[in-house]
Amino acid sequence: MNRRKRFWIILSSILLILIGSLKTFGASHPCCPDDLEISYLLNPKPSQKFHYLVRYETFFSTSLGKEKGFFIILPEDFYKNPKVRYPVLYLLHGYNFHRTGRWWKVRSPEKARRVLCEVKEEEYHWLLHQDIAVIAYALMDFNNRTYRDLERSLGERFEELLKHGGLAKEDYHPREIARSIVSENLAAGKNPEGLFHSIQKMVLVLPDGDNGFYTDENEGKTLFPATQNRKGCDDFEQGEAFNYSLLPFFSMKPGALGRYESYFLELVQYLHDRSLYREKFLQRRGIGGISIGGFGAIKLGLKYPHLFQSVSSQSGLLDIGLLKNKWMIKMVLPEFLEVFGRLETKNIPSYSSIDLKQLRENNPIDLLRQLGITPLPHSIYFDYGKKEGFSWITEGNQNFEKALSERSHQIPIQPFNGNSEHNYQFWRSRSGNILQHHSDVFQRIFSTTPQP
Repeated sequence: MNRRKRFWIILSSILLILIGSLKTFGASHPCCPDDLEISYLLNPKPSQKFHYLVRYETFFSTSLGKEKGFFIILPEDFYKNPKVRYPVLYLLHGYNFHRTGRWWKVRSPEKARRVLCEVKEEEYHWLLHQDIAVIAYALMDFNNRTYRDLERSLGERFEELLKHGGLAKEDYHPREIARSIVSENLAAGKNPEGLFHSIQKMVLVLPDGDNGFYTDENEGKTLFPATQNRKGCDDFEQGEAFNYSLLPFFSMKPGALGRYESYFLELVQYLHDRSLYREKFLQRRGIGGISIGGFGAIKLGLKYPHLFQSVSSQSGLLDIGLLKNKWMIKMVLPEFLEVFGRLETKNIPSYSSIDLKQLRENNPIDLLRQLGITPLPHSIYFDYGKKEGFSWITEGNQNFEKALSERSHQIPIQPFNGNSEHNYQFWRSRSGNILQHHSDVFQRIFSTTPQP
C-alpha cells in the first residue's frame, strides 16, 4: 500500500470518529425539540446508563419537490471501526389519521406542529411508539447471552426510558414490556436460560412516507395549493389544506399525495451515495413495515428484490383489492382513492373512482401471482393479530396465506401485547421477532456471499 493511500485511510478513520463524537450529542430534532423521549435519544445526558446513536436528517426529494425528514439509528460502534460495514433495514410507518381533519381543524402551522408532536405519527412512530432503538440495541448487545439476560437488559432500558418521560402513562410497566418482547414472543416455548445469540448489527432507517401508500399517485396531479414551507417539518401554512368531502370538517393536510414510491427509492439511493455512509453500508438491505407500511414493505420487496433481500410486514394490508367500497374509503382513507384512482373532492364518494390496473400493479397478492411465488421464501416474514379490528387487514393476510399455501400467521392474545389489536403495543411486542428475521437473512447472505 503506498503512502498516499495509507494517509487517506487514516484521515478518513479520524474524520469518522470525530463526526461520530460530534453527532452523538447536540443533535436536536427541529420540529419537536422539547419532546422528552427525543431529547433522551438524540441528546443523551452523561448520567444516562444507556446511550443511543440516533440522528435526524433531511434531504430534498426531487420526486416530491420538498425536503423530507427521517431518523437513522446507527449501531453504537458505528464510528469506532471504519472498516466495519453494516446492512441497512428500512422500517415504514402506518397511516396517519391525524392528517385528516376529523379530530382537529387545521388553522395554523403552529397548531399543525403541536398536534404532530403530541401524537407522534409517521417517521416518529417506530422510534417513539415502538421504541425500536431501545429494542434493537438490546438485541445487538453480545453481553446478553441468554433470553433471561435479554429480558433483564430490556427491562432496565425501559425503566430508564420511563424515568426520562419516554413512556406513555397508559403503557405497561417496563418489566411487562420486556416480558412481552422476550418471554411471550421471541423466546416463546424456549428455556429462559437457553442461549441467545445477539442479532446482526445493522443500521435502521425510519423514513417519513406521509399518507402516500409508498406508491406513485395514479394521475400525478397536484390537488393541494403550492406548499409555502418546504422544510422537513410537517407544519404548513393556513390555506394549504383542502376539503375532500361534502362534510365541511373533513379536510386533508398537504404532503399526503405524490410520487411516494419514487421518493422512497430516491431516499435509498441518496443514503447509499452519501460519502458519510457509502463506505459503511453493505449492499444488503431489508425493508419492513406496520399496517400501511406493511403493505409498502411487501410491495416494494416484491417489486425490487435486487434492492431488498429481507422483507417483513406486521398487520399489513396485503390485499388492497379488498378496498373497493368507495363510500367507506373516502371517509376513512381518502388518499387511497387518489393514489389508486381518482379522488373527487367535495363530491359524494360515487364520483370518485378506482383504477383496477393501478390496483393490480401494486397489490402484494397480485405481485405474488405475477412472480409465480407459491411457497413462502425464507426472506419474507409476515404476521397479524387475532383482534385487528379491520376486516381488510385480517382477510388480506389470510388471502396472502392461501396464495403461499401457508398456515395461519395470526398471533393470539398474550400478556402485555395490546390484546393482538391494531396498535403499537402489539407491534412492539413482535419487534424482536421482526429484527431476528432480518438478522437471520442478513447472516445467511453473509455466510454465502463474499463480503464486498
